[in-house]
Amino acid sequence: MNWDRCSRAKKEEFLYLPLTSGDGIENLLMRARMMDTLSLFKDFACYTEWADAMVFSSIRKCPDAGNDESVLAKLRHNHMVQHAFLNVFEQEFFDPEATRSLDMAELEQFAMKLHRRAASYHEALEPDMLDAVIELPWAQQFGEKIGFEVRKTTLAELLVQVFSHTTYHRGQANARLRELGTAPPMTDFIVWVWANKPVASWQG
Repeated sequence: MNWDRCSRAKKEEFLYLPLTSGDGIENLLMRARMMDTLSLFKDFACYTEWADAMVFSSIRKCPDAGNDESVLAKLRHNHMVQHAFLNVFEQEFFDPEATRSLDMAELEQFAMKLHRRAASYHEALEPDMLDAVIELPWAQQFGEKIGFEVRKTTLAELLVQVFSHTTYHRGQANARLRELGTAPPMTDFIVWVWANKPVASWQG
């Protein structure tokens, strides 16, 4: 939905906000912008799952990659971090060793189940949840390591962190795949959009 082009009546109908005052209109526009942001986050969640599944698909076609400790270490770290953030968001315990002993096949199953949980989480998000302050259990320790006091972060900011962190380490894994002699998958966001936003394809 293009909020800028929507009529007042359509916006009022969708958002259930009164349009009887200037304050009402401001609140409506603010909520509309937040809905656009929420829609983009949901797209990024779908894209991230698709891209991660593409990497595992490429690994299955390259026997050397499936047994490569460098690829495995990067993907173990990536999906452990996804697991940690999602469990914090859902106020659940997270295990920092959750992926440590998994082989490639087990890790793919772990990632698939994790992404399905994440999809359900994103579907349940409401616009006003994006500004909620989320405290990361490891934030203070990390702040001491980098030498400054970390400020509080919102859910929206942490979602951006998860997506950007995943993209960074996925790129590292893809670079290693190329070193092993296999062409890494094309996992750019724009490729996913051009392909009409396909759903992830997992094995099993």
